[in-house]
Amino acid sequence: MHSPSISQSSSVALPSYKKPPVNEVVCGMRFQSPDRLRIPHIGLLWNKFRADYPNIQHAPPIVEAKVGIQIDLETGMPIPRVWFINESDDQLVQFQFDRFYFNWRRKEGEYPRYPHVIRNFESVLNTIDVFFREHALGELSPVEYELNYINHIPKGEGWNTIEDISQIFSDFIWGRKTGRFLPNPSGITWKTEFPLQEKMGRLVVTLNQATRIEDKVPLFVLELKANGFDDSADKKAFRKWFDIAHEWIVRGFTDITTPEIHQIWEREK
Repeated sequence: MHSPSISQSSSVALPSYKKPPVNEVVCGMRFQSPDRLRIPHIGLLWNKFRADYPNIQHAPPIVEAKVGIQIDLETGMPIPRVWFINESDDQLVQFQFDRFYFNWRRKEGEYPRYPHVIRNFESVLNTIDVFFREHALGELSPVEYELNYINHIPKGEGWNTIEDISQIFSDFIWGRKTGRFLPNPSGITWKTEFPLQEKMGRLVVTLNQATRIEDKVPLFVLELKANGFDDSADKKAFRKWFDIAHEWIVRGFTDITTPEIHQIWEREK
């Protein structure tokens, strides 16, 4: 069965929820690391973002399995990853020598929706692109795009025990049948992949269990992450890729969750 094309699905409005369980959205790009990029450039780059993201934090580098930890050739030190964080601590820019991300994460406010996220990502992209040219680092050459939605579904919001999983997810069931040997599982992990249309990448859906740090409430963590690339010669092709990835994530999220939980999230359409 072939994947649906954008023309087949875009004529129908995307599902929408008044109270979606989204906890974090990550929008990013992996790029070819410039040969002349050095650690001191990070401080100069922060100056470009400092007005909107005044706080800075180190983070462990993201490592590709096939590449390993990136090393600065002159010092032998691992290449760092840094976070530039806004005052309200709900938005940040991540930068590493081969990638950058814009993150929204839930704090006090409501999810500001995809148009807000993609506009901020485009602003970050433009700032880094200009910075590379100003410092003779070469052209920003994308290798892969990423859009990731992380949803937290706490206990008490449509479920209380593992037996309630079918009330949230359409494709899962665990029944405590009479005389069954196995007890209820203490944890659930599920992962599957779907090809995006037109060979534009893949959508990976992951379900895990966790505990919310601040109040120790058990959670289902549902992550939908699209990775891929549009190798069109058009420099604006990245926006088409992200719009398609967003559509797949929203429709996919709705596809694997039940009408009953949609009522709790107050589905609008």
